[in-house]
Amino acid sequence: MIRYNTPLLMVLIFLLLTLGVGLYVSQRATTFRAYAVGNKRLHTTTLVLTVLATVFGGGSLMQTVSKVHIIGLYYIVVIFSIPLGLWINSLLVLRMEPFMAHLSIAETLGSVYGRYTRVIAALLGICYSIGMVAIQINVMSSAIGMCIHLIDPRIVTVLATLILIAYAMVGGIRSITITDIWQFATFTIIIPLLIKFVFIKADQSFLEVIWTIKKQEKFQFSSLFQWNKEQPLKLIWDSLVLACFLDPSVVQRIYMASSPIQAYKVFCRVTLFSFIIIGCIVSIGLLAFVGNPMLPATTIWPYILADMPPVYKGCVVLSLLGMAMSSADSNLHTTAIMVSHDIVESIRGIKTIPYVHQLRLAKLTTLVTGLLAMIITVYYSDLLQLSKFVFTSNMTFFKIIIIPPFSLAVFGFRGSARTVLIGMTIGILTALTLGKWLKLTIGGIGWGLLPMVANGLAMMAAHYLLPQPADKGWIGKNHQQKRIQQLIRAFKKYKKSIDLE
Repeated sequence: MIRYNTPLLMVLIFLLLTLGVGLYVSQRATTFRAYAVGNKRLHTTTLVLTVLATVFGGGSLMQTVSKVHIIGLYYIVVIFSIPLGLWINSLLVLRMEPFMAHLSIAETLGSVYGRYTRVIAALLGICYSIGMVAIQINVMSSAIGMCIHLIDPRIVTVLATLILIAYAMVGGIRSITITDIWQFATFTIIIPLLIKFVFIKADQSFLEVIWTIKKQEKFQFSSLFQWNKEQPLKLIWDSLVLACFLDPSVVQRIYMASSPIQAYKVFCRVTLFSFIIIGCIVSIGLLAFVGNPMLPATTIWPYILADMPPVYKGCVVLSLLGMAMSSADSNLHTTAIMVSHDIVESIRGIKTIPYVHQLRLAKLTTLVTGLLAMIITVYYSDLLQLSKFVFTSNMTFFKIIIIPPFSLAVFGFRGSARTVLIGMTIGILTALTLGKWLKLTIGGIGWGLLPMVANGLAMMAAHYLLPQPADKGWIGKNHQQKRIQQLIRAFKKYKKSIDLE
């Protein structure tokens, strides 16, 4: 009996420690800004860890392992475009000095393009964040169900969800940041143990593992260049779409930084560590493939967990729980900010008079959003089905509509509300028009990069072809942005001189 209780005991201890840490570090926020982004005096390492914990959710581990096993080298190349997107973010933040006092991506868009754009961005961000929370709850349920058979896994899943809602609601961004560090530390400690176990389970030497993988057609470079199937074009599009890595919770981490320079350092380091994390996750999928190449997707994780000692199973659950909870609480918090800050201010239209119940509304939104995400997982109990729903609807529309105007604003474009609404409309129409045709030709990339490009081009066309107010157009770099670039160049030159010595 003790053997089967071990994973459950480990999970309960982990959840209680997470709740204790979250509530212990929470401070009673007296202002909404402190609740939303803190004091902007966080250490760079702290920001690096919370960004990594936000980017890599529980689905990153479960789905990547399965897709590496089933798809092969093609998916490995695509998944490694995530660090490319994070590196692009490090370049964007250097130009975000005018927006560093904001609390959300919706507020930034509203400050440039007007109130209607802010509402649209907030609504899309809320839908996307709720979907992401639902995915993480689904991951928690799947992980608990695979390893704990003594009780109904839904009971533990509900408990875990209520715990992350509790500390996110009470402590705000401070509790979320500290628990992210605790959860990410759990993940980084346990992942090497999982790699070791899968390697032992494969029962082959390191050289034999490499030789086995090289013999498989789907892991050979020739599989990437099947010209008759338009594979190279599909590979490029998929990689570029995934490299557009801007979602509401990640952008909000930028606003937590004290300056663009600190944000730049954070994303540079996140880029490096993301390579390592993805490499570790991919290696688990490769070792599972070597152990049993003929597994269908639904039996990959049961195969990995089969014959695993109870303590190891408990570690796997803790790793998945840590990743899922750290991503879910960040998206819960982002949703609370967009509802209580962006939606409320857009409706009231009054900036001089603060909303006295704003902080209370943010906490209530966290509670409602978490419970709503749990309800969604009841209707979409299959992780693959839920992920397809989120990433082919919420995430797709968020990228198509929001990323082009946001990127243009960061690079100095100041357009009118009419300009951005025209661009958004053209982007959506392009996706709807080309989606069906592209599914027949290059695998459904119609919901990717092309509509985003169409959005940006339509904005430029509308700006230059239609009459515009005198204050709209491109602005140059201000003194602060020029100073930032000078500091970056000086730092690189100093680092290069040290390396030469």
